[in-house]
Amino acid sequence: MQMLIIVLSYIYLTNVVMKNKLVLFLLLSILSYGNDILLLHSYHKGYEWTDSVSKAVDNAFKNTDTRITTEYMDTKKIYNENYLKILLNLYKTKYHNKKFDIIIASDNNALNFLNQYHDEIFQKTPIVFCGINNFNKYWYNNSNIKDRSTGVVEEVDIQKNMELILKLHPNISKLLVLNDTTTTGMGMKKEFFKVYDKYKNKINIEYIDKFKISQLKEKVATLDKNSVILFMLLFKDETGKVFTFKDGLQEIEKSSNVPIYGLWDFYIDYGLVGGFLTHAYEQGQYAANIAKEIIAGQDIKNINLIEESPNRYIFNHNQLKKFNIDKKKLPKNSIIKNKPFDFYETYKVQIYIVIVVFIVFVIIIIMLIISLIQKRAAKNEFKLQLSFIEILLNTITNPIFYKDKDGKYMGCNEAFCSFIGKPKDEIIGKTMFDFFKDHVDFLAAHERIEEKLLNNEKVSEYVMDYHKPNGQIKTMLVSKNSYHNLNGDIQGILTVLHDITDFVKVEKEKKQHESFLAQQSKLAEIGEMISAIAHQWNEPLVEMSAIVQDLELQHKTAQISKDDIHTFVNDSMVQIQYMSKTLKDFRDFLKPSVKKSHFYIKDAFDEVLNILERQIKYSYITLDISFEENELVAYGYKNEFMQVLITIINNAKDAIAKKQSQGKDFKGKIHITILSIDETIKIIIKDNGCGIKEEEKEKVFEPYYSTKSKGNGLGLYMSKVLINDKMNGKVYFDKSKEKTALIIELPSDKEEIN
Repeated sequence: MQMLIIVLSYIYLTNVVMKNKLVLFLLLSILSYGNDILLLHSYHKGYEWTDSVSKAVDNAFKNTDTRITTEYMDTKKIYNENYLKILLNLYKTKYHNKKFDIIIASDNNALNFLNQYHDEIFQKTPIVFCGINNFNKYWYNNSNIKDRSTGVVEEVDIQKNMELILKLHPNISKLLVLNDTTTTGMGMKKEFFKVYDKYKNKINIEYIDKFKISQLKEKVATLDKNSVILFMLLFKDETGKVFTFKDGLQEIEKSSNVPIYGLWDFYIDYGLVGGFLTHAYEQGQYAANIAKEIIAGQDIKNINLIEESPNRYIFNHNQLKKFNIDKKKLPKNSIIKNKPFDFYETYKVQIYIVIVVFIVFVIIIIMLIISLIQKRAAKNEFKLQLSFIEILLNTITNPIFYKDKDGKYMGCNEAFCSFIGKPKDEIIGKTMFDFFKDHVDFLAAHERIEEKLLNNEKVSEYVMDYHKPNGQIKTMLVSKNSYHNLNGDIQGILTVLHDITDFVKVEKEKKQHESFLAQQSKLAEIGEMISAIAHQWNEPLVEMSAIVQDLELQHKTAQISKDDIHTFVNDSMVQIQYMSKTLKDFRDFLKPSVKKSHFYIKDAFDEVLNILERQIKYSYITLDISFEENELVAYGYKNEFMQVLITIINNAKDAIAKKQSQGKDFKGKIHITILSIDETIKIIIKDNGCGIKEEEKEKVFEPYYSTKSKGNGLGLYMSKVLINDKMNGKVYFDKSKEKTALIIELPSDKEEIN
């Protein structure tokens, strides 16, 4: 019927007001409708619990197009099979042509009604329930509406209330528990006696559920001041007298002088101190949120039951004050109702916000003031720094200048002005081409280097000749680097010039002097070499003398033959070749090395032994050389290295000779070990001679210092120059005091020598 009226209205209005767009819009708004929800309450309107659930559902769907139809079953006053049949027929008639999207069932009787008549009314409509006491999961899992329902369970928590009472009243003498015999009351009785055994020995507990109201009022009036009442339910006494929820509690509260705690939030304004209470509004809100999920498309089968009742600690301010209960002992996040207006408590959040905002503004103002002070100080500091940098640059004797990316001079020190021979104002803004235009190669070299710097390439220091305007040429060590802005972009190039003209001159003279000393040192060894050659030639000459005498004797006796002549010639040639090789080794030693080359360490030792071996032998000295590897390769000057070896071995020989002069039976020993350790060739030369004093181990490497009476003091000095400076090695005495040990370290080179 309703749909027919809507359709007829639409046809009429469409024909009449087609031209009026506003009316057409209103018509479409009327025709578009949202979801329909049936809120089925077990109890009556005006019952605090029921009204709180309704309020929560209404607030949840406020400002939406969802329509809520509310029905009250009124089962607090009447509840039997005939009455339920009447309700069934009423709802059948009333909603015969009505299809609800969701039913919200409030409390047990409404849910039981829907389950009992599931196949007669509201078939297949999703059901969301709330406020269900003594929820029986077994019953629910076998119910008719299991697959199309979900919701939130209402469970009173008697144990938490008992703990609360004991906490707030540690001196309690008696706990009086009041209940009735209604269906809900009997359920509460079961819940109470589940925890009774836990507390019966701690406090005196009296449970009452059968009473006349007059007798009950007399009983509570006689309780001592340390007693507490736990009020569960009171809707009916044993005479059948019915009370509203607030009348029952108020009858007790008027007669009582002790605190009363409860289980439901709707009692809080009628005499309860408070407790861990079931919260009707929370129950309705949870149910409404589940209904929203279903409207949004969520399958009800996928929405889990909320089996933990959303209870809250709620207290009445007036009752707390009346019984002088300390609020600090209340559980955290407790709700306190009926508090008098407290500006701070009411606007606490706003006050905090204002305080925080005020503090933030004060901090910002302070920071701005500090920033201004710092900026002013930084500005003065910056001026001071600029002045200091300018003074510092002008104090530095090295010419310094910096240019922008276009090559224009942006600044310089006085040393550069003096170097160029121009005042600063004539230099700034100019380029190198303005001062060195006649030196094309010089400018081209600088351009190449500066282009690399501007491309973020690294450039090392380099040496160049600067042609001054007066025609003087200066050798300069040039250091260039790029400088950047705060964003890291290259702004230009800074250049520092180091005048090394005199240094280069001194270095050349030093090299010439070292070359002279090296040759002088080598010449000093010639006397030793000549003595060595004399030893080397002595034996071959004796052999040659014997051969000649034998040849003469055989010639006189006419017994010489061709074979004898051939033997004489071969024996003579062996001795002559040996003497020739000795001369060649000596001549090669005297030649200075022209350039560095790779050489085997063993070859250098073999050639040194060819020169010194017989001299060592005739000095009654045992020379022992051990190589860890035969293929150790060094890179440097072979002849100079041989010169160092000859100097050190001769020093060892002289030290042994000095020791031999003290006792003729002394056996001299020189032991040389060649090792390779961590890419370093280590040569250890030990002797058992007279040794060297600890304080002289460094001095002997100084020029013209000698421990020998006739020494020239150049041998070890030149050895250090050749090893340290020319071959990047080290030569030093071992700190061990057992024997004299001199060590040479050279970088090893793995390159093979062809």
